[in-house]
Amino acid sequence: MTQHRMIEARREELSSRDAEETVAFVSEMYSDNALRFWAAPPRCRVRTSAMVWGEVIATEIRSTIGYTCQIAPLEDHIYFERSLRGRARLRGGGHDLQQHRNDLTMFPFGVPILADCDSHDVNLLHIPYAVLVELAAESGVDPGGFRFTSLEPRDLRSQRFWGRLFDLTHHELTAPDSPVLTELVVHNLTRTLAAAALAVFPNTTMDLHLQPGPGAVSTSAVQRAIDYLQANPARPITIAELATHAGTSVRALQNAFRSQHDTTPLEYLRRVRLDRARTDLRAAEPSDGYTVAVIAARWGFTHPGRFAQLYKETYGVSPKHELGH
Repeated sequence: MTQHRMIEARREELSSRDAEETVAFVSEMYSDNALRFWAAPPRCRVRTSAMVWGEVIATEIRSTIGYTCQIAPLEDHIYFERSLRGRARLRGGGHDLQQHRNDLTMFPFGVPILADCDSHDVNLLHIPYAVLVELAAESGVDPGGFRFTSLEPRDLRSQRFWGRLFDLTHHELTAPDSPVLTELVVHNLTRTLAAAALAVFPNTTMDLHLQPGPGAVSTSAVQRAIDYLQANPARPITIAELATHAGTSVRALQNAFRSQHDTTPLEYLRRVRLDRARTDLRAAEPSDGYTVAVIAARWGFTHPGRFAQLYKETYGVSPKHELGH
């Protein structure tokens, strides 16, 4: 069977309840930033806990102090936040946002941020900004022109959707019994969060009607992309990487796949992975501990029910029927 790289979570945790220790702790936490305290009661507390799953990080911050911090521009990751208690104010890049209990927001990217925090308990999800840029490029937006235009969900419906996804993801990533994940599963989880963020928070992908159309792509370029997908199905391939290999732009490659194969490059990759999962199911020995869920997750299908439905729609039989046959 194909080898899949495993990723095991790493927990990082620090806490303090003594006022002097807390001030020293927070000062160390923000050592690269200008920090000013204005409320630190004698029985104050600060605790930070982070679960690191590859490039995706789920963080909890619990604090009973008040401080102002000048945060250096975010360069690699973008932070999405749910406020649980207290209040905060974020300013940067022309944004000025007040945060209260249950608010869902994001941090401005690439600009200095001035944060005022008062007894602020928050949960955070950190995902690589490059994934957002990549997905924006898949939609046809020039990577250099991509940006978010608001730090809050665009409407109440989007806010509810993002809240459910945020809470579920954060809970699973911080649970003590979170399973060991493969590189492919982490990659797909990150893309799901990024795609949802692009649908929820106003950004330049929502102005695609202003973008020029793509150029033509030869059948040989599409075939190069297909050969690459067939040869590397277990890798977390990006559409930008695939377009580079094919020698064309992301948007042009997507249009070529639709016109020549009535699908998208990443949907084609999903079909390849489904086919490889079928091969593994048939070769598996149940006595060795292989199950449908284990094999499905190996190929990036993390929801057993949806995998079983897709499998039956594609092959006409359930994956359980295929196991060991």
